[in-house]
Amino acid sequence: SYAELDPEVKDRWGIPVVRWFWKWSSHELNQVRHARKTFAAMIEAQGGKVLGDPAENPIKAIHPGGEIIHEVGGALMGADPATSVTNKWNQTWDVKNLFLCDGAPFPSNADKNPTLTIMALAWRTGDYLVEEARKGNL
Repeated sequence: SYAELDPEVKDRWGIPVVRWFWKWSSHELNQVRHARKTFAAMIEAQGGKVLGDPAENPIKAIHPGGEIIHEVGGALMGADPATSVTNKWNQTWDVKNLFLCDGAPFPSNADKNPTLTIMALAWRTGDYLVEEARKGNL
């Protein structure tokens, strides 16, 4: 999966829009299979009755992209400006006073909602901004 700037389509300000290209990989499909099997076992172990077939096609269970997945990424965090967009403080390498306090610096996402991690990183970035402002670095 990857994203790129559309060479033809632009938004109302003339900025190229993002085109997304993706396909469920065997990793996501195996995650779904494992989760459904595990949940069924948990329900049965507690005396419950599993409704539906846990072995059902994982593509059917996972829905089209964008409906249940929290897309993140596109501006990778890292230690090297040659291979990443931001440093560990979510500060972009190329624009000193630009901080990305959302999911953009994530390299990928697990099956969990990223909101609390985004909030923690934003808080950490805020603390860094306050300290750097006190030092006169911003």
